[in-house]
Amino acid sequence: MIITITMNPSVDITYLTNTFKLGQLNRTKTPTINIGGKGINAGRAAALSGSDVTLTGFIGGKIGDLTQLLLEEEKLFNIQMNQVSGETRHAVTIMHDEGKHTEIVEEGPKLDDTNIQELLEKVLHISKEKPVNAICICGSANSTDAFLFPKMIQHLKDNLEVEIPILVDISGEKLTCLLKDNSVTPDFIKPNKHELGDFVGKKITTKKEALEALHHSCFDGIKFVIASLGEQGAVCRINDIYYDVRIPKIEIKSTTGSGDATVGGFAYALEQNFDTKQMLKYAMACGMSNAQHEESGKICQEDVLAFTQFIEVTTI
Repeated sequence: MIITITMNPSVDITYLTNTFKLGQLNRTKTPTINIGGKGINAGRAAALSGSDVTLTGFIGGKIGDLTQLLLEEEKLFNIQMNQVSGETRHAVTIMHDEGKHTEIVEEGPKLDDTNIQELLEKVLHISKEKPVNAICICGSANSTDAFLFPKMIQHLKDNLEVEIPILVDISGEKLTCLLKDNSVTPDFIKPNKHELGDFVGKKITTKKEALEALHHSCFDGIKFVIASLGEQGAVCRINDIYYDVRIPKIEIKSTTGSGDATVGGFAYALEQNFDTKQMLKYAMACGMSNAQHEESGKICQEDVLAFTQFIEVTTI
């Protein structure tokens, strides 16, 4: 089983339009609406791959009730979300002008220490009921605690009855604080080129520069580091061995959730004990498949398996 933790789920509304102009009336077709949040999207990709997935996290208010209902209608997951005060957020994505996208994302419910503790206790309880192969902690959290994620990871590592890989997909200040806290490390992270640049203090534009950044000491102790580079593919540091991942060009409908689908695919591949190269191929193929759907986190297993045949992974 795979457990995902979504700190800040959202009702995702995606518009597809040829052009988008600020300060003007923009007409478009009916949007695609589905439930997102990075952990939910990752869980969706893992479930569609064939994993038994339990969703945990926070929902609130009437939008939270809608979130629960729509997730139940998917019939993909075991849903164990915690209710909190406040309203679950909306996230609006506008795909326009040949691949550009504009996002408007609400903050979501504010979380306190009690909320976090109750969630962690639930995850620990679930892990005692059935064997768990991976725990994915994904997405933003509306919390003022910059060191929230190191604390969560440490609590889980201290209290899990067996060792379980902890995959973390977060960004910005929270990711920076996690990497600076050398006392605790996740088993997996997925920084993009902008975040890599922040860590090493320079702009990353090429795979060579990204590879050099992966040698930074802040990544020491993390088993799986995937540096996603969009259409350039990725460079990876897996158990201190470095890999170049090249992906084919494909037609894209929406990139929303593609990184999340990559995480879900990686969790599934880890659960299935794929070898390193097959693991990377499968994860990247899930991200590619998602890009061909309007719904975030959605993949087609047939397409994923086909894409893996055209993805090249080489040891550097």
